[in-house]
Amino acid sequence: MPIKYMDGKRFRQVVIAGSDWVRHTREHINHINVFPVADGDTGTNMALSLSATATAVRDLDDRHLGRVASTAAEASILGAKGNSGLILAHWFLGLSHAFDGESRLDLARVAGSLERATNNVFEAIEQPVEGTIISVMRAASQRAREAAPRHQGMAELMTEMLEAGERALEQTPEQLAVLREAGVVDAGGQGYVNFLHGACRVIRGEPIPRFHKATLDDTFEHDVPTDDADITERFCTELVVRGKRFKGEKLRACFSGMGSSLLVATTGEVFKLHIHTNHPDDILRVAAKLGSIEERKVDDMLRQREERQSKGRPALVPLAEQPSTPAVLCDSTADLSLEIREQYGIEIVPLQVLFGDQVYRDQIDITTEEFYERLITDPHHPTTSQPPPREFVESLDKIRTDREALVITVSSHLSGTNRSAHSAAKLVSHPRLEIFDSGCASLGHGMMTLNAARMAAAGADLDDILAWLKKWREDTGLVISLTTLEYLRRGGRIGAAGSMIGSLLGLLPILTFENGNVIPLMRARGRKDAFAKMTQALNQRIPDGVRVRLGLLEIGHSAELDEVAEGIGKRCDVVETIRGAPTGVVGAHAGPGAWGVFYQLVRDDDPLA
Repeated sequence: MPIKYMDGKRFRQVVIAGSDWVRHTREHINHINVFPVADGDTGTNMALSLSATATAVRDLDDRHLGRVASTAAEASILGAKGNSGLILAHWFLGLSHAFDGESRLDLARVAGSLERATNNVFEAIEQPVEGTIISVMRAASQRAREAAPRHQGMAELMTEMLEAGERALEQTPEQLAVLREAGVVDAGGQGYVNFLHGACRVIRGEPIPRFHKATLDDTFEHDVPTDDADITERFCTELVVRGKRFKGEKLRACFSGMGSSLLVATTGEVFKLHIHTNHPDDILRVAAKLGSIEERKVDDMLRQREERQSKGRPALVPLAEQPSTPAVLCDSTADLSLEIREQYGIEIVPLQVLFGDQVYRDQIDITTEEFYERLITDPHHPTTSQPPPREFVESLDKIRTDREALVITVSSHLSGTNRSAHSAAKLVSHPRLEIFDSGCASLGHGMMTLNAARMAAAGADLDDILAWLKKWREDTGLVISLTTLEYLRRGGRIGAAGSMIGSLLGLLPILTFENGNVIPLMRARGRKDAFAKMTQALNQRIPDGVRVRLGLLEIGHSAELDEVAEGIGKRCDVVETIRGAPTGVVGAHAGPGAWGVFYQLVRDDDPLA
């Protein structure tokens, strides 16, 4: 009996099956990515975008087509990554408008809705380019409209859509010279065809095939453009901004002329922006005036292409030499030295640091020492950004796929890094992947990561490591003293008046962690009073005679820190001490001269003590 209509349940199945097909074939799509920029990430971006959409509808128990499509559209906007992801978001948004209020639709109206979705994509793009995903979308939707009167079942209709999409995909090199020169089809178009493959199979009642690793790892040999002149706007900038009464046309007008590949999708209360620009700082300033920036990502496409040509950063431990024990990864805020990370094979995921229009990956493109030199001399106050999910995917790809993996992140109250890690988790194939929120930052985060890596190296299983991480999180704290309010003012944490009054009165903040947030603990009048109050606070938190691990934090050498550490050592059993400067994520707001103590109380049954 042929399926003659589309309802919410079937639409959900289509989204999930199409997403799974793209997710499994993302590396194929990455390998043929040469337009608009040969940065090798179209497959990953499409897979991340579709995975976010599929996750939103996966557990819906609703047969109402309009409601399921609305959920998918909102998730596609919030989860969109890259140019291709925003195009897919507009496609889902167009379907949502067409399906609005409908519990189910017959073949003819489904075909009309698909054409409306494609039109929505064309209207959203400032300068549509033929030979790309939009050409494939148009061919598939036009075939659906033409074929609907000839068929009685949804399977036949979607099969014709797929055939038309495949034919249009084959023609993309004839339409776009860069594809013809490289000898490939359009990567975005390939991703859309792969989505249709999965959708067709589920409607026809066919299983999604198993993908063999050898096939998935196969690479396409083609010429990648190497002339830097073809990248006229260097930074791929993406933002999620929340506010009220956003209109797509007005938003596009705000950012028009500020770059290329401009795409904006909005639900009315939140919008997602994608643009290629040479001035990401200007984009951020305009967006901040429109609403609250909830997420931001700035990728250097020139660097991405250079890394792709050089095969990217090597793994700390070659795949063939890695042990079978769980792998431990962290983000760059953990402040662990390269020596420690190499010893335990701890891969890092870098956060982003922006000085004006210059974008750096923390600990990779800019060292801690270089950051603090620029902090003092650069007229632009640095801003920081969470790593995009793709960075987690790339770091996890450095771990052998038969190993379990554990990713430990900075506190989710301080950064969206943990959320990015969860997005990336949908794209990797490790037998088990756990993501742990340290509830901390800097050396507090670093001590937990190092402990976990040591347990893994000793043969502990992932459940035991996670159980101890929860205990270490409870037992870890921080007391930190700032020597100036200037950097809090520059970062927008306090106003200019508050900074001036505080400086005139000699007031210096002493901060601590509570429930994953940095909060004020007390204020001191000058450095001498700060030292006394820091000592008092640490004495209250670290009782005499206990065993403790210390993370000594300083931006520039601190004599006060030496004295405090010596005092703790005289009255407590210090099991281990790590000392260093914090990454730019903390340093951008703390400023030179800040010093503090992370402490981790050691229990009697601690497996490492």
